Amino acid sequence: MKPGAGERAAQVLLALLKSLCYLALFLGTQVLVMLPVMIASAIQTVMEGGTMDQEAVTQLLLEQSMAFSLIANMLTLFIVMLFYLIRRKRFSEALWLRRVDGPILWSGVCLAPALFLAVNSVLASLPEAWLESYSDASAGITSGGVVGFIAVVAAAPLVEEVIFRGLIMTRLNQAMPGWLAMFLSAAIFGACHGHPVWSGYAFVLGCIFGYMDLRAGSIWPSVLAHMFFNSFSQIISLLPGGEEGMGSVIALGVILILAILLPILNRKGIKALFRRSPGKEAVQALPMVPGVYEFDPWEN
Repeated sequence: MKPGAGERAAQVLLALLKSLCYLALFLGTQVLVMLPVMIASAIQTVMEGGTMDQEAVTQLLLEQSMAFSLIANMLTLFIVMLFYLIRRKRFSEALWLRRVDGPILWSGVCLAPALFLAVNSVLASLPEAWLESYSDASAGITSGGVVGFIAVVAAAPLVEEVIFRGLIMTRLNQAMPGWLAMFLSAAIFGACHGHPVWSGYAFVLGCIFGYMDLRAGSIWPSVLAHMFFNSFSQIISLLPGGEEGMGSVIALGVILILAILLPILNRKGIKALFRRSPGKEAVQALPMVPGVYEFDPWEN
């Protein structure tokens, strides 16, 4: 029997509240790890009897942004895992880290070069003022050395996919169709990136990642796609001559070759992921596991 309007509204409200809680955890840890620096600066200012140098504090936070990001992401993941460990839930089910067949698993990796080139082509066509503003907003991402590389390529993609796709999208999908849950989670994902340009392409990527995950029944395809997507910009930034040198031109050429070859080599996985079969919702079957997890993310 289908639920009534009141019951459906309650389900939607509950899904939204769960999503807000996970979002609050994600954003809260970002603030929490920076709080000691701000408090220390305030105490030092009071002891010296002066006024807080807000520019100096902002500069410090910017310079150490990758270290703060790495710590915050690890803290977020630890809290989430601890929460489900206490509740005795399997992480593979609770976080949608289900096992995926090889071709489908690597489909995200095979699409990452094309997505990277598409995003950068759009960015190159934007007005110069927009690009300058975007470059200033994302300056700290490519200036963190080894710590920054780990934070951007490994920690951030894993934690963001766990939060925005593995938790928020699947909880929304408890009370609404998958396509709507995908768009809402992608919108939240984009909004969290702050700058309008950054938010715009993060929303598009969020939709693509979300679709892949809903089709695969797991967040692993988007985790790997996200990691490889982020790795390209990090690698280019480490090459001699920066983003406008010959090294970056060669790197973009290699990425272009990968964007052409990888989808061809893994056409079976990509076809299975994006080509819908009549009467089939997902590539991977999503059976209920009694006593392990209470809801089926595909059940509306």
